[in-house]
Amino acid sequence: MFSTFFKFLAKLPILFSTLLVVTSHNAKATFIDFNDLNPVYNEEFPCWCDNPLSDEYLDKGVLIDGAWVNGGNGQNVMLTSNWASIQFVDTLPNFISMNVTSHYGDSISLAFYGVDGLLFSHYTSGWRGWEENSTPVIPNEFVSFNTPQGVEYITIQGFYNMRIGAAIDNLTFESRMVTEPSLLFLLLTGLIGLHWKRKKYFTRHQENY
Repeated sequence: MFSTFFKFLAKLPILFSTLLVVTSHNAKATFIDFNDLNPVYNEEFPCWCDNPLSDEYLDKGVLIDGAWVNGGNGQNVMLTSNWASIQFVDTLPNFISMNVTSHYGDSISLAFYGVDGLLFSHYTSGWRGWEENSTPVIPNEFVSFNTPQGVEYITIQGFYNMRIGAAIDNLTFESRMVTEPSLLFLLLTGLIGLHWKRKKYFTRHQENY
């Protein structure tokens, strides 16, 4: 009976680890593909700049500046200018992903800011001024980020600093709350220690007899 019980205890670290992983990835992410919008263009002189974005997704916790929705027939993207921003309100996410396509083939700079300032920057594929830092541009490039701190806003800027920067699609973000493992670790360590001590006691007891 005791042997079976301690065998179960020995498996607890694996069970708790699995539980932590499941807990950390079951948070509901917010997804924006811009296909719910219906861009309307000027009939005489249609322009990519006819449908600016601002607070269309405020109910999802997002404000957008310096960008427009482009497309039609449920196949839309967010088209940025030479500088654009995505601001998160309410709960700040620490996981963000999106698809990025450079309009002119240059590298797109994504700068992530928290409440205390710049967290980090990321450059997509594309031209960055010299061969050593440049790579062939990847259309619809998928980028994904995890940060220890919440992201307050992201700035988006093309290397060429042209009037049009990048097309952004499939913006996904969430605040991933992972259960603190320290208390569980201490508990499991104690249980394993008790198992080892009891096993050692019974081994000595059998040797004496």
